[in-house]
Formats: sequence, C-alpha cells, structure tokens
Amino acid sequence: VGAWAVKDSNLRPPACKAGALPLSQPPGAFSHRLRPPPPGRPGGTAAEGGALGTGIRRHLAEPMKRILLTLLIALVVAGAAALATGVFAGDGESQDAAHGEAAEAADAAQTATPVRVVPAHRGPVTLSLETTSAVEAERTAKVLPQTSGLLTEIRVREGDTVASGTVLARVDDRDRRLAFEQAKLRLSRAEAEHTRQQRAFERDLVAEYDLEKALFDRDLAASELETARLALDRTEIRAPFAGRITEVLLVEGEHLNEAQHLLTIADFGTLIARLYLPERDVAGLAPGQPAVVRPESAPAGAGLAGHIREVSPVVDQATGTVKVTVALPAAGARSSRRTAGGAAVRPGSFARVVIETGRREDAVLAPKRAVIREGNGAAHVFVVENGKAVRREVTVGAELDTAEGALIELVSGLETGAQVVVAGHAALAAGASVEVLPTS
Repeated sequence: VGAWAVKDSNLRPPACKAGALPLSQPPGAFSHRLRPPPPGRPGGTAAEGGALGTGIRRHLAEPMKRILLTLLIALVVAGAAALATGVFAGDGESQDAAHGEAAEAADAAQTATPVRVVPAHRGPVTLSLETTSAVEAERTAKVLPQTSGLLTEIRVREGDTVASGTVLARVDDRDRRLAFEQAKLRLSRAEAEHTRQQRAFERDLVAEYDLEKALFDRDLAASELETARLALDRTEIRAPFAGRITEVLLVEGEHLNEAQHLLTIADFGTLIARLYLPERDVAGLAPGQPAVVRPESAPAGAGLAGHIREVSPVVDQATGTVKVTVALPAAGARSSRRTAGGAAVRPGSFARVVIETGRREDAVLAPKRAVIREGNGAAHVFVVENGKAVRREVTVGAELDTAEGALIELVSGLETGAQVVVAGHAALAAGASVEVLPTS
C-alpha cells in the first residue's frame, strides 16, 4: 500500500499500533479527505498499509451503527405510537358503541306507541239473532177520492191525528147537490102518484097495471134519490180509520180525478217490523218469543221490548227466506213511542231487531272496538305484556250493547284479566313498545 498523506502537510497522524486508529482524536481530525501519495513517492510498508485500512473500516462502521441504532429506536417509537393509537381508537369505538346503544334506547323510549287498555272480564251474554228492518204501521192506507171535481177544501195537515169518519177534504158539490134535490122532488111526485093510483084501484077506477106502474115509478125515484145522496156524500173525503195523516199530496184548487192519490193515513196503534230470515235461523223461533227493537237514533243499549207475533209457515222460493213479524207493544193512537234514551220509534224508522235465543252466564267479554277483523273472517286483538304489544288471535261470539258501550264475547284466544288495547291499535304491530295511558 502506498503512503498516504493528508491534505495539510504539516499534520501527521500520531504513531499507533498496527491495526489500530487513534479513536481518541476528535471526529474533525478524520474529516480531512485522504488521497493517495503522488506517483514516485514510496508508500510505506505493507504492515503499515494493512493497519491503516483496518482503522479506516472501523472508523466508517461507527456512524453506520449509530444510524442503524437511530432507525431501530425510531421504529420502536413508531410501533409504540401506533399501538397506543389503536388502543385509543378501540376505546373510542367502544365508547361510540355504548353511546349508540344509549341513543337507540332513548329513541325506543321516545317512539313507544301510546295506547289505552281495558281488562277482559267475565259476565253474562245473551245469545241472539240480530237483523235490520224498517218499522211500519200495520194499517196504512192511501186515501183516494171516489169522485172527480175541483178540490175546494183540505181540512187536515201532515201529522194530524184523526178519528174514523173524519172529513179530510171536500170536492165541489154544487152539481151533485142539485141532482140530489131533483131526485127528492121526483120521489115526492112518484109517491103522490102511487097513492092516487092506490085509491083509484080500490074503487075499481083503474086497472091493476096502472097501480103496478105507479109503484115501479115510486121505487125508481127512491133509488135515484139514494144514488144522488151517495154522489153528494162522496164529495166529502173521510178517514177510513183512526190514525195520523202521514202525507198530503194535493192542495186546494186542484182538479181531482177518481182514484187519484190525495193523502195517506196510518194507524200508529200497532207498529210492526217484518223480518226476512234464512230458513236455518227460524228453526227455534215461535210466536210470543221476546224481541228488542232498537232504532238507529237510540243510544247504545236502548230499545223497545216487543215479541214475535207471526212466523210464516212457508219459505219464499225466490229468496229462500221466511217472514217473521215482530210486534211492538200496543199504544193506541199515540204519535210515537220512545226508548229509555228518549229516541222516538215511528213508522219508517230503520231499526235493529234482536231476538233472544239463549244465554251464557260466564263469558269472556271485551270492548267491541278492541277487535280487529280481517278480510278472511279471522279476528285478533292486541294485549300489553311487559311494555310490549302482543297479538292474540281470537274467536268472537255474541255481541251486546251496554250503557258503557258495545261489548263482544271472545269464545277463545283470551283469558280474563288480559290488558286489551282499545285505543291506539290501528297501526300497532306485534312486539312494538307501548306506553299505557291512564284511563280518562
């Protein structure tokens, strides 16, 4: 190895052992760039060159160790930071999850459906056959004039109560009265002629034929007088029976024709409801069986007590039904009947007729409005259990009206004491959280 010289010729490395460098020198002492000796200058011995090369390699390895150590420390620090970040991030996610669950619980509490409940209970229920019909007066008549002419007087109004034979209206009677007077004169003359012929026949002054002719003329005049009297009487239109005027169709001054509908009268003494029931439903019905007639205007549970008066012995072939006539209590010629709730029952009233067919004393009952009916005929209710809505399929039975409202029998699917939802269940789903409101 050739001799080496430093850039500054005045500086020389201190003597050292072979294979060692003066590491005690400051780092700046080795920062001088080494360069090979110029050509022709002896480079020293081989031992000196080997020692110098080994020193240089050791000198260069020290900074590399520091660099690697620094990189290793940096990697350890970075890993620790990453681990710490992961731990914190995991804690944050846990906290976020906890907050999310709390928020969901709060939302669930806020979205609980408010409902009202009524406990199912046991009670008696009446088994009945129920249908609808119009109440009508048993006797209703259209009053038709029996003569034609000018209507000169109407003596009644709609709603008036009249007795049988009461004059309701009058037709112009002047021509008929004149005909009646003429008939009276003809009869008087015929009677006088008959008397004269009778005396003459007794004296044998006339033949028997003359007497018989006089008798015939007298009888004919009497008949004509009765005809004139009947025509005169028909100018007065009278009530055919006692009742109320329910309809007046014409006014004074109109021209009447025979058989033209003038007014209507109804006997309110007996009101009936005609029911047309399927043949299978009338098997257990008999005259005298009690029935209740509830007009649409009556409050729940109110009605009039009646009874079955007739059950037709034949089945209508066109409809397959049997006519059942229900009679209300006789009330004379009263204008109307009233239920316990004050609702009037009049001819023409649309009513619900309930015929009792049996009774159960220990039935499970719930408000009718709690039952949700489905299109296929099934029914269900919602009950509240542990703050949740539970759907129960039920079989419904008889219905009954009470002062507190309509009730329905639940034959199966519900037990006594169940908290049945009666309000707020229209859009309720099974399993939904509910909030039970206090009973108002």
